[in-house]
Amino acid sequence: MTATAPSHAVGTYDLRDPALFLDPHPLLHRMRDEAPVCWSPQLESWVLTSYQDVCAALRDPRLSVVEELKRIEGLTTADQLALGPLRRIFLAWGDRADPERHALFIKRLKRHFTPQHVEAQRPRVQAILDGLLDAAVRRGEMDLVNDVAHPMAMAVVAGVTGLPTEAVDLYLCCSNKISELLEMGDRDQLFRCQEGMVELSEFLRPIVEQARRRRERGADLLGVFVDADPDAVQFSDDYIVAQCIMFLVVGYHTTANQLCNGVQILFDHPEERARLASDRALLPNAFDEMMRYHGAVASVRRMATVDLAIRDKHIRAGETLVLALAAANRDPQAFPAPDRFDPAREGAGRQVGFTIGPYSCMGQALARLEAQVFFSTLLDRFPRLRPLDASPDWMVFRPLGRELRTLWVLFD
Repeated sequence: MTATAPSHAVGTYDLRDPALFLDPHPLLHRMRDEAPVCWSPQLESWVLTSYQDVCAALRDPRLSVVEELKRIEGLTTADQLALGPLRRIFLAWGDRADPERHALFIKRLKRHFTPQHVEAQRPRVQAILDGLLDAAVRRGEMDLVNDVAHPMAMAVVAGVTGLPTEAVDLYLCCSNKISELLEMGDRDQLFRCQEGMVELSEFLRPIVEQARRRRERGADLLGVFVDADPDAVQFSDDYIVAQCIMFLVVGYHTTANQLCNGVQILFDHPEERARLASDRALLPNAFDEMMRYHGAVASVRRMATVDLAIRDKHIRAGETLVLALAAANRDPQAFPAPDRFDPAREGAGRQVGFTIGPYSCMGQALARLEAQVFFSTLLDRFPRLRPLDASPDWMVFRPLGRELRTLWVLFD
């Protein structure tokens, strides 16, 4: 479905510029100033760039969070049938398509993300990180992306879920295919995503069946769904496998990329890095500032379920909205001097990198713990850490986002 866009918005903002992902902020600032809610014919979506509008949209119950299904529904009937497993698994993720069931899902898992429960993970997070760093030092070379941040984040979430951590390489391979669903991509991406989901499902099913036979109560996330209490809600194996896939993908991808982004930010701001090295009390606030300055998630998509208006724009049911988190986090109305990285910034915690509202990241406390361990350890062990290459190895994650493909470092 398309909309009739105002004449001043059509073709004005090039959101398909191949180089935009390297620095989208000049364009996002201009869009926020000139047309904070505008139709992009290139993205076939409304784009929201102000902090106020993005926050309101994230809380708006009229906007569906399963917009990704539109790409499947726009394909041929044969393709839609072929992608049936992808649709079925994705719809089960956290019961996101049903607000009431999603609220129950969050309530069911809530005790696993209390501050006390998360803090208890600190020794294990530290041990995982130390093991990865020790191995890199023995090799004499280190790619912080693929040798450290990504396997660390995946091992942490696998352990919290209750899955075998020796399969981290498989989880990473499949999850990186599945995460393409979150990108504004094409048909081939959807089929790669399904390939990853099916492979991971086949691996996880025997693990779920074994956990059900043990009938252990909820010591981990997997145990929540195979709870031995006869009065508890009974979940099918398909449903439990889908949740495990969601935890592995969503619980790993954002955290791993944010850790990498944070290292690159510190490389780009050596004075602020020195400030953090001398004052570790700044680390929690600095992580919020990293997410604000360059968050791992540049945008999220929503779909209008009814006709509605935002500012003076009329949005029709079925149309997509791209909520530009990267733009909201650099809105000068919310964050003075937004293009400056300041680890001690007052109000950095208002950044929307984890989103807000009923679909905000339920694992953000764990991500914050991982960041504290990660940056403290790097600052302690490698005070002279520096990038091997002058230019960061960025790759695009559409729309508006970018991720580090590699980050080779010198650590002598």
